[in-house]
Amino acid sequence: MFLDQSKPKDYDCGYNLDLMIAAIPRIEDFDERLNYAKRVVGLIKQSHPNWVDKSGQSKLAWEYFFELAEFNPIEYGIKNPFESGLVDDAE
Repeated sequence: MFLDQSKPKDYDCGYNLDLMIAAIPRIEDFDERLNYAKRVVGLIKQSHPNWVDKSGQSKLAWEYFFELAEFNPIEYGIKNPFESGLVDDAE
């Protein structure tokens, strides 16, 4: 009935970030899932501002998102923009 709780994977972002990442595979609509993943990366950027360059892009935040996810985001259509040539527009 209750969610299992453990220490957050990232103390700066907190336990809610873990829950947000875990919710991504359950989002059925692709566009909504992608926007939600970008929101997650945006929170990582806010929590780790030293990872963000002057143009607002962060390769480290995307890599960290892929590291924190207990699933393969690519299987859900979420690509790292630095590996796929897309623009990092996560805010």
